[in-house]
Amino acid sequence: MTSIKEHCCGADVFFDKKTAKKQYRQYLKNGPSRVTAKIIRQLTAQTIEGKSLIDVGGGIGALQWWFLQTGGARTTAIDASSGYLRQAEEHADKKAWGAKTHFILGDYTVVHTQVDRPDYITLDKVVCCYPDFKEIIETSCQKARTHVALSYPIDGIISKIVSWIGALIIKLKSNSFRPYVHPVNQIREVFEQQGYERVSHALAFPWHIETYRRVKV
Repeated sequence: MTSIKEHCCGADVFFDKKTAKKQYRQYLKNGPSRVTAKIIRQLTAQTIEGKSLIDVGGGIGALQWWFLQTGGARTTAIDASSGYLRQAEEHADKKAWGAKTHFILGDYTVVHTQVDRPDYITLDKVVCCYPDFKEIIETSCQKARTHVALSYPIDGIISKIVSWIGALIIKLKSNSFRPYVHPVNQIREVFEQQGYERVSHALAFPWHIETYRRVKV
Protein backbone atom coordinates (compact mmCIF):
# COMPACT_ATOMS: atom_id res chain seq x y z
CA MET A 1 0.00 0.00 0.00
CA THR A 2 1.18 3.52 -0.77
CA SER A 3 2.35 5.33 2.38
CA ILE A 4 0.37 8.36 3.55
CA LYS A 5 3.34 10.63 2.86
CA GLU A 6 3.77 9.30 -0.69
CA HIS A 7 0.03 9.54 -1.26
CA CYS A 8 -0.13 13.21 -0.19
CA CYS A 9 2.88 14.09 -2.34
CA GLY A 10 1.20 12.40 -5.28
CA ALA A 11 -2.02 14.32 -4.62
CA ASP A 12 -0.11 17.61 -4.74
CA VAL A 13 1.13 16.73 -8.22
CA PHE A 14 -2.14 15.23 -9.49
CA PHE A 15 -4.32 18.15 -8.29
CA ASP A 16 -2.05 20.85 -9.65
CA LYS A 17 -2.46 24.58 -10.28
CA LYS A 18 -3.67 24.02 -13.85
CA THR A 19 -6.45 21.71 -12.63
CA ALA A 20 -7.36 24.18 -9.89
CA LYS A 21 -7.69 27.07 -12.34
CA LYS A 22 -9.91 24.98 -14.61
CA GLN A 23 -12.23 24.02 -11.76
CA TYR A 24 -12.28 27.61 -10.50
CA ARG A 25 -13.46 28.84 -13.90
CA GLN A 26 -16.18 26.19 -13.88
CA TYR A 27 -17.23 27.30 -10.40
CA LEU A 28 -17.46 30.96 -11.45
CA LYS A 29 -19.57 29.96 -14.45
CA ASN A 30 -21.79 27.22 -13.00
CA GLY A 31 -21.48 27.38 -9.21
CA PRO A 32 -20.72 24.34 -7.01
CA SER A 33 -20.66 20.85 -8.53
CA ARG A 34 -23.80 18.73 -8.18
CA VAL A 35 -22.27 16.73 -5.32
CA THR A 36 -21.05 19.81 -3.45
CA ALA A 37 -24.45 21.41 -3.99
CA LYS A 38 -26.12 18.45 -2.26
CA ILE A 39 -23.79 18.82 0.74
CA ILE A 40 -24.71 22.50 0.86
CA ARG A 41 -28.41 21.61 0.69
CA GLN A 42 -28.01 19.25 3.66
CA LEU A 43 -26.07 21.79 5.73
CA THR A 44 -28.58 24.52 4.96
CA ALA A 45 -30.90 22.74 7.42
CA GLN A 46 -28.34 23.40 10.17
CA THR A 47 -27.36 26.63 11.94
CA ILE A 48 -24.44 28.27 10.13
CA GLU A 49 -24.57 31.81 11.52
CA GLY A 50 -21.51 32.45 13.69
CA LYS A 51 -20.19 28.87 13.29
CA SER A 52 -16.79 27.58 12.15
CA LEU A 53 -15.81 25.08 9.46
CA ILE A 54 -12.83 22.92 8.55
CA ASP A 55 -13.09 21.99 4.87
CA VAL A 56 -10.81 19.01 4.27
CA GLY A 57 -9.57 18.62 0.71
CA GLY A 58 -11.87 21.49 -0.23
CA GLY A 59 -10.28 22.20 -3.59
CA ILE A 60 -11.03 25.70 -4.88
CA GLY A 61 -13.18 26.37 -1.82
CA ALA A 62 -16.82 26.23 -3.00
CA LEU A 63 -18.06 24.95 0.37
CA GLN A 64 -16.07 27.59 2.22
CA TRP A 65 -17.46 30.44 0.15
CA TRP A 66 -21.03 29.25 0.68
CA PHE A 67 -20.37 28.91 4.42
CA LEU A 68 -19.08 32.48 4.74
CA GLN A 69 -21.81 33.92 2.52
CA THR A 70 -24.39 32.20 4.75
CA GLY A 71 -23.06 33.85 7.89
CA GLY A 72 -20.32 31.47 9.01
CA ALA A 73 -17.71 33.12 11.21
CA ARG A 74 -14.56 31.46 9.89
CA THR A 75 -13.28 28.66 7.69
CA THR A 76 -10.10 26.61 7.56
CA ALA A 77 -9.04 24.78 4.39
CA ILE A 78 -6.72 21.80 4.87
CA ASP A 79 -5.49 20.28 1.63
CA ALA A 80 -2.61 18.21 0.29
CA SER A 81 -2.73 20.21 -2.96
CA SER A 82 -0.74 23.44 -2.93
CA GLY A 83 -2.31 24.40 -6.28
CA TYR A 84 -5.84 24.22 -4.92
CA LEU A 85 -4.90 26.06 -1.74
CA ARG A 86 -3.30 28.93 -3.68
CA GLN A 87 -6.38 29.23 -5.88
CA ALA A 88 -8.70 29.25 -2.86
CA GLU A 89 -6.57 31.83 -1.07
CA GLU A 90 -6.60 34.07 -4.14
CA HIS A 91 -10.41 33.97 -4.15
CA ALA A 92 -10.55 34.77 -0.43
CA ASP A 93 -8.29 37.78 -1.00
CA LYS A 94 -10.57 39.03 -3.80
CA LYS A 95 -13.54 38.82 -1.44
CA ALA A 96 -11.63 40.46 1.44
CA TRP A 97 -12.14 37.35 3.56
CA GLY A 98 -8.54 37.15 4.76
CA ALA A 99 -9.48 37.61 8.42
CA LYS A 100 -12.11 34.86 8.22
CA THR A 101 -10.10 32.24 6.34
CA HIS A 102 -7.10 30.05 7.09
CA PHE A 103 -5.22 27.72 4.73
CA ILE A 104 -3.05 24.77 5.77
CA LEU A 105 -1.06 22.52 3.42
CA GLY A 106 -0.49 18.93 4.47
CA ASP A 107 -1.95 15.63 5.67
CA TYR A 108 -5.16 16.51 7.49
CA THR A 109 -4.78 13.72 10.07
CA VAL A 110 -1.49 15.34 11.14
CA VAL A 111 -1.90 19.10 10.68
CA HIS A 112 -5.45 19.39 12.08
CA THR A 113 -3.83 20.04 15.47
CA GLN A 114 -2.82 23.48 14.20
CA VAL A 115 -6.41 24.74 14.36
CA ASP A 116 -9.08 24.85 17.07
CA ARG A 117 -12.06 22.51 17.00
CA PRO A 118 -14.71 23.69 14.50
CA ASP A 119 -18.45 23.26 14.63
CA TYR A 120 -18.52 21.61 11.20
CA ILE A 121 -16.13 19.47 9.17
CA THR A 122 -16.69 18.68 5.49
CA LEU A 123 -14.99 15.94 3.46
CA ASP A 124 -16.28 16.34 -0.08
CA LYS A 125 -14.81 13.51 -2.22
CA VAL A 126 -12.00 13.10 0.31
CA VAL A 127 -12.51 9.67 1.87
CA CYS A 128 -12.00 8.13 -1.58
CA CYS A 129 -8.66 9.93 -1.83
CA TYR A 130 -7.25 8.60 1.45
CA PRO A 131 -5.84 5.10 2.06
CA ASP A 132 -6.95 4.82 5.71
CA PHE A 133 -10.62 5.82 5.75
CA LYS A 134 -11.04 4.92 9.42
CA GLU A 135 -8.33 7.30 10.54
CA ILE A 136 -9.60 10.27 8.57
CA ILE A 137 -13.22 9.74 9.70
CA GLU A 138 -12.27 9.12 13.35
CA THR A 139 -10.11 12.25 13.31
CA SER A 140 -13.03 14.26 11.93
CA CYS A 141 -15.54 12.89 14.42
CA GLN A 142 -13.27 13.65 17.35
CA LYS A 143 -12.39 17.10 16.02
CA ALA A 144 -15.87 18.39 15.09
CA ARG A 145 -18.09 19.88 17.77
CA THR A 146 -21.40 19.05 16.11
CA HIS A 147 -21.47 17.87 12.46
CA VAL A 148 -19.47 16.03 9.81
CA ALA A 149 -20.67 16.07 6.20
CA LEU A 150 -19.06 14.06 3.42
CA SER A 151 -19.37 12.49 0.00
CA TYR A 152 -17.87 9.15 -0.94
CA PRO A 153 -18.37 6.61 -3.75
CA ILE A 154 -20.84 3.76 -3.69
CA ASP A 155 -19.17 0.38 -3.38
CA GLY A 156 -19.70 -2.67 -5.56
CA ILE A 157 -18.08 -4.15 -8.62
CA ILE A 158 -18.70 -1.23 -10.99
CA SER A 159 -17.13 1.32 -8.65
CA LYS A 160 -14.18 -0.94 -8.00
CA ILE A 161 -13.57 -1.43 -11.73
CA VAL A 162 -13.71 2.32 -12.38
CA SER A 163 -11.40 2.94 -9.43
CA TRP A 164 -8.98 0.28 -10.64
CA ILE A 165 -8.84 1.81 -14.12
CA GLY A 166 -8.26 5.25 -12.65
CA ALA A 167 -5.51 3.96 -10.38
CA LEU A 168 -3.83 2.22 -13.34
CA ILE A 169 -3.84 5.41 -15.43
CA ILE A 170 -2.36 7.41 -12.54
CA LYS A 171 0.25 4.72 -11.89
CA LEU A 172 1.32 4.80 -15.55
CA LYS A 173 2.04 8.51 -15.00
CA SER A 174 4.42 7.50 -12.18
CA ASN A 175 2.28 9.26 -9.61
CA SER A 176 1.84 7.77 -6.11
CA PHE A 177 -1.69 9.14 -5.65
CA ARG A 178 -4.44 6.50 -5.72
CA PRO A 179 -8.28 6.59 -5.61
CA TYR A 180 -10.08 4.19 -3.24
CA VAL A 181 -13.52 2.62 -2.92
CA HIS A 182 -14.00 1.84 0.77
CA PRO A 183 -16.83 -0.39 2.09
CA VAL A 184 -19.92 1.74 2.67
CA ASN A 185 -21.12 -0.26 5.69
CA GLN A 186 -17.73 0.12 7.38
CA ILE A 187 -17.69 3.88 6.77
CA ARG A 188 -21.09 4.20 8.45
CA GLU A 189 -20.02 1.94 11.31
CA VAL A 190 -17.14 4.26 12.14
CA PHE A 191 -19.54 7.19 12.56
CA GLU A 192 -21.79 5.10 14.81
CA GLN A 193 -18.82 3.98 16.90
CA GLN A 194 -17.76 7.61 17.29
CA GLY A 195 -21.15 8.60 18.66
CA TYR A 196 -22.71 10.15 15.55
CA GLU A 197 -26.08 9.68 13.90
CA ARG A 198 -26.88 10.24 10.23
CA VAL A 199 -29.32 13.10 9.74
CA SER A 200 -29.22 13.43 5.93
CA HIS A 201 -28.54 11.18 2.96
CA ALA A 202 -28.67 11.67 -0.80
CA LEU A 203 -27.31 10.00 -3.92
CA ALA A 204 -25.67 11.57 -6.94
CA PHE A 205 -24.36 8.58 -8.83
CA PRO A 206 -21.79 7.32 -8.05
CA TRP A 207 -21.63 9.29 -4.78
CA HIS A 208 -23.25 8.99 -1.37
CA ILE A 209 -23.76 12.41 0.26
CA GLU A 210 -24.33 12.25 4.00
CA THR A 211 -24.38 14.52 7.06
CA TYR A 212 -23.80 13.17 10.57
CA ARG A 213 -24.54 14.83 13.91
CA ARG A 214 -22.76 14.19 17.19
CA VAL A 215 -25.12 12.62 19.75
CA LYS A 216 -22.54 11.55 22.36
CA VAL A 217 -20.04 13.95 23.91
